[in-house]
Amino acid sequence: MPRVKAAPPPPGPRKIPDAVVDRPPPRPEPQPRPQPQPQPRVNPVPPTPQWSAPVGGTVIPPPRVATVTTRPIVGNPFGYVCARFFAFAFDVALVAGVATSLMYSLIAINPITGLPTNTQRGFDATLAIGLGVALAYVWVAEAFLGTTIWKLVFGLHVYPVHGRIVGFGRAFLRGALRPIDVLIVGGVMALLPARRRLGDLLGGTVVAPSPLRAFAPLIGWILVLVLCGIPFILAGTERTLASIIAFGEFGPGLFARIWLDVQLLLNFIGHPH
Repeated sequence: MPRVKAAPPPPGPRKIPDAVVDRPPPRPEPQPRPQPQPQPRVNPVPPTPQWSAPVGGTVIPPPRVATVTTRPIVGNPFGYVCARFFAFAFDVALVAGVATSLMYSLIAINPITGLPTNTQRGFDATLAIGLGVALAYVWVAEAFLGTTIWKLVFGLHVYPVHGRIVGFGRAFLRGALRPIDVLIVGGVMALLPARRRLGDLLGGTVVAPSPLRAFAPLIGWILVLVLCGIPFILAGTERTLASIIAFGEFGPGLFARIWLDVQLLLNFIGHPH
């Protein structure tokens, strides 16, 4: 019999190169989740109100003006009235004395009267100018500062009932009515609960304790010493001492003439015919 060859075995699986095999891409490694950062707390801003234009006929109130009480707390009423009186008297005496001393020391002939300052009439005229300077000083100081040197010493201050400063008009009215207050009604009215003399009522002012409190007398005494030292600095010690001697020489004659004029005025008022 013929010899039959056995059939070859079926082919086994072939090995495919790695480059040919289509593999899925590798999975990315999981990244850590970022932690939320704390946000700063912000207060909400309220919305800006939208103001509409005023409707016709709307009444807009006027701006509010600072006011002070018309019944100041002053302690002893009699001491309060005395403090007010002596503060004004000492202010006039201090400023008039310094101004007269300077004019007497630095000016030999009064430029207004043409009289020598070292005579009775010349000294009287110089002192009259000094009094005018003192009254002007009180007027301006109360108008703009609300106080004077001796008001600081006594711890007093002039307040406007309405507004921030007294002003020229109110201060002038207070000063113009001061003779009537001193001679007639001022002391009595200042003792009343309102503590306001006639000049305060018509001028719209009130005198109350200083806003500087305990520092007011200290500042006042320092200013008194400074003002008293001005003639010594500007005119020198010798001339200033000479002016002080002139007060003692011509002062008594001046006061005697003033007292005589007052007596004549009182006699005229009592017996007009």
